[in-house]
Amino acid sequence: MNAESTVFRAARPAVVVAPGGEGARAAAWVLALPMRLAATSIGRRLLVAVTLAVLAVGTVGYLYDSADQPRVAASFRAAGLATSVPAAPAAPRRTIAPPVRSRRAATAAEAATAWFAARQRVAVGAVRALQQRRVSKTEAQVLVVAQAAGSMPSEYVTVRKGPNGWRVP
Repeated sequence: MNAESTVFRAARPAVVVAPGGEGARAAAWVLALPMRLAATSIGRRLLVAVTLAVLAVGTVGYLYDSADQPRVAASFRAAGLATSVPAAPAAPRRTIAPPVRSRRAATAAEAATAWFAARQRVAVGAVRALQQRRVSKTEAQVLVVAQAAGSMPSEYVTVRKGPNGWRVP
């Protein structure tokens, strides 16, 4: 008999802990199973594969658990706009004044900003034209953004050039 065989098969009778001793014998057999697998070449390969799989699952689980926390989203601020607009005091509504005759818009950007300011109910100074693309000789689209209370709505405004200058149709 060699030295390894005594690990798996006792040379003397097993000590009986409980009547019959079958539970202790079964527990010893289950605990010795990895050693019996390690005795064969296929068993060693299988044990290495299981160990590497457990290690990979543990590593990936740790990496997912310790992922970076999401940052607070940076607030968007268009270039050229002030970082904060002082809130205008709420004034009581007055009677509607007669419409003011608007001056002739010299450029497409002026017409688009004036129209968008009126639509958003903000001052013309709080609206900026960011870019412009010409659709035809007499029509253009202007990207405008308004700095309103707590938001920055933007829109492409189509303007057309007529005999009285640029205006929104």
